[in-house]
Amino acid sequence: MSQVPGSLPRVSRRRLLGTAAGLAGATVAGSVLAGCTGSGEPAQSPAPGGGASTGAVQWWDHFRPLTSLFTKELFEPYAQAHPGVTVAHREMDAPALGQALQLARRSKQSPDVHSLAGLDGSPAALVGAGWFQPIGDFVDLEGSPIADQLLDGIHRVDGKVYSFPVFSARWHDSSPWLNTAALAEADVDPEQPPPSWDEYRATLRTLREGLSDNVHPLVLPGKEPGYLGGQIERFAMSAGGVGAIDPRTGEYAYASQPYLDAFEFLLSLQRDQLIHPASPSMSPRDARSRWAAGEAAVFAWGPWYIGGLKVQEPEAVDRGIGVWRIPTPEGNPATIYSAPPGGTFWVSAQAELPKLAAEVMFSMLDEEFMKKLAGAMDQPPILDQLVAEADVHPAYRANIANMAEVVRFAPQPQVRNAAVSQALVEMRPVDPDLGAIAQAVLTGATKDYAGALKTLQDSMTKERERAVKAAAGKGAQVSLEDWVFSDWTPGEDFRQ
Repeated sequence: MSQVPGSLPRVSRRRLLGTAAGLAGATVAGSVLAGCTGSGEPAQSPAPGGGASTGAVQWWDHFRPLTSLFTKELFEPYAQAHPGVTVAHREMDAPALGQALQLARRSKQSPDVHSLAGLDGSPAALVGAGWFQPIGDFVDLEGSPIADQLLDGIHRVDGKVYSFPVFSARWHDSSPWLNTAALAEADVDPEQPPPSWDEYRATLRTLREGLSDNVHPLVLPGKEPGYLGGQIERFAMSAGGVGAIDPRTGEYAYASQPYLDAFEFLLSLQRDQLIHPASPSMSPRDARSRWAAGEAAVFAWGPWYIGGLKVQEPEAVDRGIGVWRIPTPEGNPATIYSAPPGGTFWVSAQAELPKLAAEVMFSMLDEEFMKKLAGAMDQPPILDQLVAEADVHPAYRANIANMAEVVRFAPQPQVRNAAVSQALVEMRPVDPDLGAIAQAVLTGATKDYAGALKTLQDSMTKERERAVKAAAGKGAQVSLEDWVFSDWTPGEDFRQ
């Protein structure tokens, strides 16, 4: 999962798609709960310290493109090597998964292991709220290939390891993916990426003039505020921003010029009539389907895009797909900041089979599985050097190579001082957040994005101050100075 350094985003793999799924999502969640746990009894009496040694591990996630890979290359081999063990896998859209997890926890029917998609709050906050249990006693993470990537406040809380990264964090979610057939129709060369914002807009205008009436230059799903917030974050970084919190000062930066420039760039795409008119009603998955059907030439999304297409709309890949780098105001290469890779899967505090759940998770670090994970063309695996040995589409390989060049890890205060996690636990969401502001601006509900950004900045500042005081009042050795990294050099990885 990517996140803005030091901020409190919705935790999920893809900046997450922040709105609930409504009545339909509630129906999905209810049906999942009805069918996933059976009688709710373990297969046999729990063994000391880890639950039963056989039974069905309940596993929920939102990785639809990886469902077949997980089943054939992870769950089935584990079951074959461990007679009496099976894995019951459920995949849901992010908002529906978040609803299902909330309902399951309240009814004490949580799955053994799950991803975080659709849940609000930092992982540290969820640990503090009692969602998870540590896994370090079940598997040897300290002797694993990713031992040096386990960080306090992210994977380790109060000295106990709760999760580990399965995917690399060297990616962003704003690469322009291309329908090369549409570009050919408009006589636009997919091998010549427009480097600047002006050239990007000009290229989209060329597409508008050269495409059929029912094909649009760009699809921009506006139904999910989380998607829009992610695009604004990346645009701001491409304009020289360093994230929601500037590590050099420790202050929130939403009212800074890069964010203002990002909003102006987004609005310019709308003013030029370059965006699919149905975009406001689309989720990212809807937008992908429309793009795959040939209704749009460009869709900005993450490296997992082509993997999803291979599973759901393979004909779109066969038709032709390419990818550009994210443009910048002046055309110089962007620097996009990310947090170090977070935990991907977590064992529930209510898990009936926690040891088995942790062992299935741990088997993902096998090198052969990692190569197959790379071949699925979703997020790059944590052992991202294996992408070079995997069977992947040239556009995916090019995108991952670009991510390695432009994405840099920013400082994380909870890694330097674990007590920061206690302040993060205290922080409450601020509404409207960045994505909701972007949605309001695009729909015309507000024109004063500068004022809204200043209000967001002030509200986040006050909320963090309140949370730090609350944590300190409970004994945490934390202060606002923990967010200041005077030794950080922009454009470089910060070595935690």
